[in-house]
Amino acid sequence: MDFDSVCPDLNALSRTLAKLVYEDLINDERLSNIQPQFERSLNAFYLSAETETSTQTVFIPLPHSKAIDFGVLKELQQKLENSSICAAIVDNTGNILYYQIKEGFNLDT
Repeated sequence: MDFDSVCPDLNALSRTLAKLVYEDLINDERLSNIQPQFERSLNAFYLSAETETSTQTVFIPLPHSKAIDFGVLKELQQKLENSSICAAIVDNTGNILYYQIKEGFNLDT
């Protein structure tokens, strides 16, 4: 995928993280229709995908070396209220840790 033409506002680090996460997601057979998205009002890039159950999941590529702006994540959750939100934290070796972001506690355990 050519992120330069889809999201020209991305800086080099964000573009690299997006490519790494995208390449990882396309290998997951449970996901389909993976599309880059950019929320201009929050200056936030993410990848949206559909799961086997047709649920939309959003993956936000983040570098491991910077603090996570939870305010942006919360606003993105509010804008995409019907989507599951995952932080895709990429380290300097290319490993990606996926964390599902939810507000509050899940008592359905």
